[in-house]
Amino acid sequence: MLALLAPTAQAEIEPVQNIRDSAERFLHQQLGDHNGDDVEVQLGHVDDRLRLKRCEEPLEASLPPGGRPRGNTAVNIRCPGPVTWSVYVPATVERHAEVVVARRNLSRQQTLGPGDLRMERIETSRQASHYFEDASEVVGLQTRRAIRQGQVIGQQHVKERQVIQRGQRVTILASSGSVTIRMQGEALEDATAGDWIRVRNTSSGREIEGEVQPSGTVRVAL
Repeated sequence: MLALLAPTAQAEIEPVQNIRDSAERFLHQQLGDHNGDDVEVQLGHVDDRLRLKRCEEPLEASLPPGGRPRGNTAVNIRCPGPVTWSVYVPATVERHAEVVVARRNLSRQQTLGPGDLRMERIETSRQASHYFEDASEVVGLQTRRAIRQGQVIGQQHVKERQVIQRGQRVTILASSGSVTIRMQGEALEDATAGDWIRVRNTSSGREIEGEVQPSGTVRVAL
């Protein structure tokens, strides 16, 4: 807190409730639209004995450096002038949402289908990483590691499905207009659909670069 003022007329004192209301309003604005999810903001103690000069400008609210509007946090309420002061309002923000979890134990490098996933309502403020709120975003992805039943699936747990492994025999499609030529080749890199990788034509030994298709073929230009 800055600028605790000496007792003055009640009309010249900023009501503590105004400070609390500003902090709560700011946190709800920071949370934005969460599609009707339950968000609960609990403000911590603000000393009712505060005697701060009534602010002639609208109160300003901000998070402290490195702060975030979830979990245990605080909001800095500041009077910009003409008499400046600031006070921190502690708060706890809880958000509940339906997130994607594993329906069963999942193995490493498993391609996920709808039957592997279910939705579960959790309190999300303690989730350290990104989580998914739509199962369709996860279907078709591949697990980076084993995931246990009931575990929240985060971005760090999944990746795009690998469709080609280094050393794998692949079909190379070379196209020009209506003409398409098929050749056999060897992948020189691991790849997911949409990646550009180097492949070796097994007949000529020539290395070329092409785009990996979802089917696992590699398309190059003639």
